[in-house]
Amino acid sequence: MQGAFPNLAWLRGRAGVDSVVTDASTGGRAGDLGGKPAESRDWIDFAKGIAIILVVLYHSSLFLAEFDLAGSTGRLRSVLSFLPMPIFFFIAGLTMRRMLTWSFADLWRRRLQALVYLYVLWSVIRVVFYVVVPHLRGAESSPTDLRNVALLPVWPTSSYWFIWAMVLFTLGAWLLRKVPPSITIPAAALVALASTTTGGLDLNNVGWDRIMQNFVFFLAAIFIPHATYRFAARIRPWHAVAFMVVYAGLAIATALLHLSRVPGVVLIVSVIGVAMTIALSEKLAKMRGLGFVNTLGAHSFQIYLLHLFVVAIVLAVVAPLADLPALQQIANLLPWALAAFALYVSLLLFKMLRRFSWLWVSPFKRRTTKKPRPSAVSPTE
Repeated sequence: MQGAFPNLAWLRGRAGVDSVVTDASTGGRAGDLGGKPAESRDWIDFAKGIAIILVVLYHSSLFLAEFDLAGSTGRLRSVLSFLPMPIFFFIAGLTMRRMLTWSFADLWRRRLQALVYLYVLWSVIRVVFYVVVPHLRGAESSPTDLRNVALLPVWPTSSYWFIWAMVLFTLGAWLLRKVPPSITIPAAALVALASTTTGGLDLNNVGWDRIMQNFVFFLAAIFIPHATYRFAARIRPWHAVAFMVVYAGLAIATALLHLSRVPGVVLIVSVIGVAMTIALSEKLAKMRGLGFVNTLGAHSFQIYLLHLFVVAIVLAVVAPLADLPALQQIANLLPWALAAFALYVSLLLFKMLRRFSWLWVSPFKRRTTKKPRPSAVSPTE
């Protein structure tokens, strides 16, 4: 797979647009923890790479399922839904502790303004895109419905709900900064428990439901950054294998036995999934042949913004051919192939669009004279 990205060396270790998006979406580099000594965090890009691969695979299966071309990956989607976003939001929280000391003016200027800008911009781009490309997901509300467009600031229905979530998470953590974590984290966990339990707290809106489910991961990470890095540094290979076995067993059992009806099960599975991803990433990040995962993780924000456009275009081409026996026979492979294609093309698209900085960075953000930092972008997405 390393050879699958032969022309993307330009993506690795380069400064520029990405560093500004990092500040807007994840709060700066992972080591930005108020000047304290930095622990090893080589695993962070790898963890984000795992998460973005799972997100793209999930969406590829979801879109192909509209035409019965997802094979048996429908069952896999229920397992995937427990993992990627908690990872992204947890990693985002690791970088955000310093913003708790800022004034609201600084918070708006350095974080919120850029996030609001990106949410509005990409939501509009999505509407324009679906005016041209047919929207073939019957189970989803039309992205070109003017009512949905008008309500996006308060009722996020687009795939960019994660940016809106980062706005609310950042603001929420700042507003709660003087409340003891012993109160805020359990309270957020109770909300997550209710919203991840079948028949519990459900607002019937993808954005708000995911916000309630994931705030606890963001909030908890803000208060345990160094403990997280120490945990990663002390992981042994057998720890990673044990986490993987436990997570796989619980996730599969939850999907097959409908254990999501049991309060707290989905939340527990997600917590174990985050720990498993950290453990695996710490051990795999430096392995030869897996560098492409770090590349994907370093640019997960851009991939998240772009990949659904790629998937939608492919679906528009494949839809008229959906009944062909040849496609039906390889339905189990199609989501994986589409995911790999979408990941690769999304990176190439970003290369072509990189010079249009207003797509990735708010033009209203005050420029600084600091030296740009290497990319570590995340969708937190």
